[in-house]
Order: sequence, then C-alpha cells, then structure tokens
Amino acid sequence: MKVLVTGASGLLGGHLVAALSGRHQVVGIDRHPWWGDRPADVRVADLGAPGVIADMVPALGPDVVIHCAGLVSVDACERDPALAYACNAGVTRTLARALRPECLFVYIATDGIFNGDAPFATEEQLPCPRTVYGRSKLQGEWEVALACRRHLIVRTNFYGWSSGRKQTAAEWLYRVLESGEAATLFTDFFYTPMYVVDFVERLQFLIEGGHRGIVHLAGRDRVSKAQFATLLAEAAGLSLEHVRWGSVEDAPLAAARPKDMSLSSEHFRRLTGANLPGCRAGLRRFVADRHCPLSARVEGRRELGRARRQVLRAPRG
Repeated sequence: MKVLVTGASGLLGGHLVAALSGRHQVVGIDRHPWWGDRPADVRVADLGAPGVIADMVPALGPDVVIHCAGLVSVDACERDPALAYACNAGVTRTLARALRPECLFVYIATDGIFNGDAPFATEEQLPCPRTVYGRSKLQGEWEVALACRRHLIVRTNFYGWSSGRKQTAAEWLYRVLESGEAATLFTDFFYTPMYVVDFVERLQFLIEGGHRGIVHLAGRDRVSKAQFATLLAEAAGLSLEHVRWGSVEDAPLAAARPKDMSLSSEHFRRLTGANLPGCRAGLRRFVADRHCPLSARVEGRRELGRARRQVLRAPRG
C-alpha cells in the first residue's frame, strides 16, 4: 500500500514511518525535518498553509492516510480556541475531502473527548469533552466520518521517546526522576497509557486487518499519574525521593482536566485477538529503548503469535 503519514516527524508519526517503511510505500508530511536514523521520504510542508493539501495529497495518491498531525497541547488549545479548531478540525476536514473515495482515512483521536466521570470509557459512550482540545478533536472525528466512507478513528493515549525537538510528558518525567528535581504528581488523574511502539504494532493490525469505524486502543492498566511515575522509577531504578503527591485540582492549568481519561480497549482485543500490554511491561520497554535509534525500537519486537496471523488473514473492508 501507499501510506501517507501526517505529523511524520512527531512522536507517533516518526515511529509509524519507521515501522511501516519496511512493509509499505510510505510518504510523510511534517513542518519539521525527518529525525530517524534511516532515510525516509518525508516532505517538509505545513498542512495548514493555503493550497498545500490540495497540491500535495492528490498527487501522492495514497491508499491509506494516517493523520497524526494536530495541536496536542491541552493548555495551548484552551488559550487559543481558534487555532485549536483550525489545526484539529479544519485541517482534518480539508485533508479528508481531498482524498479519493477508496482511500482509507485513519484518524488518531484522543481519550480527551470524554468528561472523565467514570473509568474505562467504551466506544458506545457518548463523548462530552471538558476542554477545547477535546472538542476540537471530536469535531475532527465528525469531519472524517462525514467525508470518508472508509475511515478508522482510533482513540488512544501513548507515550515514548521523541526526536528531542520538544519534550514529551514521559521524557519530562524521566528527566525529573533522574535529576532528582522536585515535582508534584497527581494521585487523582487516571488514564490508560500505552508505549508508542506497542501502539504502532497494534495499529498495523487494525489497518492491515481491514477494520473500520471507531476503536479504542490504549493500555490495559488504569493508572494515576503518580502510579505511572512509581512504575517508571521501578523500571529505571530511579528514586521518588523528590516527588510529591498532589491533586490535579490544585494545579495551575489553563484547562480543567477530566479526572478519569481511561479507555476500555476490549473491543480492539475482540476484533484482533491481540493482547494489551500492562503498564509495567510497557515502561520496561520504554526504559530499554532510551538510547536506541528509532529503527531499532520498531524492529525485532516479539510476534503476537496466533493473534497476528489471524489479523493478517482477516478480510479487508
């Protein structure tokens, strides 16, 4: 397949380009240069600039578009709603409408579309975002569903090592623990994080297995930010001596966060037969990959046995 990855130099996009390049013809688009250790066809362009999508995307003629690009800072979205909607909904709408009808649009969505009042939200639960970020991403989902008959909307929460251009939350936490810097972590903010390499591997199952619609794909374990830090410290052999526990309600954040962003990925497990990694196992891989080049992170992972064979034999929709 010819696969177009937007946000190709970001955390998820970079790992997708590296993982898919050995199996498919992959082209990436990003405002920033490619950062992987092996050459990749990544075009430097701003999808939000006038004419970029109309000029580039039809000429590439992709069979699959994986749309990772967007404004992901929750507080930045809250401070500038117009920019949030332009990036997360407007660009998505333009991109979706530029595709051939037979092209599959894979939209990377978020756990932030729910109000966070109950654990393990399912695909059947009605969205009710608390933040501008969540609302702009939910509108992006609607734009995809309206414009693309063949679509896959994947709600998730992932972490990993990035290009170093900007620091991810997990990278920040690792640095804090390693340096002994004082930090306050929340005991009342819950989510189901998945290591980005595990996410990429399972996203391939969904795409290559012909699955469509809305799917939650996140970690097996519901953990607080404080529990996540504890497991990371355990995996890396680091101290929690300088870490304090606190409440998200006391944090000076621009956007009021939902307290429980955990997702149920049982539908994914039933669809594919693939397992969902626990938080401890994912963090061990995260720590082990710290100094690995990008290509090494996505190669040589263990097979998921019978589940992978079943997925690859599944009929395409």
